[in-house]
Amino acid sequence: MAKTADRALDPDQDYRSAMRALIAPRWEAVWESVPVALAGEDPEGVHDVRVASRRVRAAMDVATECFPAAWFGPLHQTAKAITAALGDVRDRDVLIAALAAKRARAKVVERPGIDHLIARLEGERDEARRTMVGFLTSLDAQGVPEETRRRFPLPSAPDTPEVAKAGAKRGGATSRKTGRVPAKRRRQTKEAAS
Repeated sequence: MAKTADRALDPDQDYRSAMRALIAPRWEAVWESVPVALAGEDPEGVHDVRVASRRVRAAMDVATECFPAAWFGPLHQTAKAITAALGDVRDRDVLIAALAAKRARAKVVERPGIDHLIARLEGERDEARRTMVGFLTSLDAQGVPEETRRRFPLPSAPDTPEVAKAGAKRGGATSRKTGRVPAKRRRQTKEAAS
C-alpha cells in the first residue's frame, strides 16, 4: 500500500479544514484497499486495510474537538473497529507464513507437527475471515463509505493557495504548475461566448 500523500496545507487555513483535508484521503485509502482484502487472494490486502485504518484513526484522534460528536464519534469508532476486525485474520496470516518458512527449513520428522499447527491456524483464519468479510460487507450496506466521503470530501482544489487564488480571479480552471488558464480552455471559453 502506498502511503497517502498529504497535500500542502495553507498556513492560514483553520485547523478544522486542515484536519478535514488530512482525514479525507486516509478514508479513501481504506475504501480502496477493502476489495483486495475481501478477495482474500493476497494476505497483504488485509494488512493494507489495517494500515490505512490506523492512519485514519491517528488523524481522527487529534481532530475530535473539531467536528460534531454526533457523526464524528461513530465514524471514529468505525475506524477503530476496522482495525480490530481485521486483526485476527492478519495475525493468522503472519503466523502461517512464519510456520511455512520454518517448515521449509525443518527436519523431515518435525514437519508433521508444523503441518498440524498450520492446519489449525488456517481453520482459525477461515473463521476470522468470515467474520471480517461480514463486518466489511455490513459497512458497505450501511453506507459508511458514502458517509465518510460526504463528511470528508477529497479536496479538488489546486495544490497551492496561489494557484487557487489565480483560478478564482480568472473564473476558471487553471494549470497546477503555472496557475494560468490553459490556452485550450481560453479558446473554448471565447468560442462559447461568441
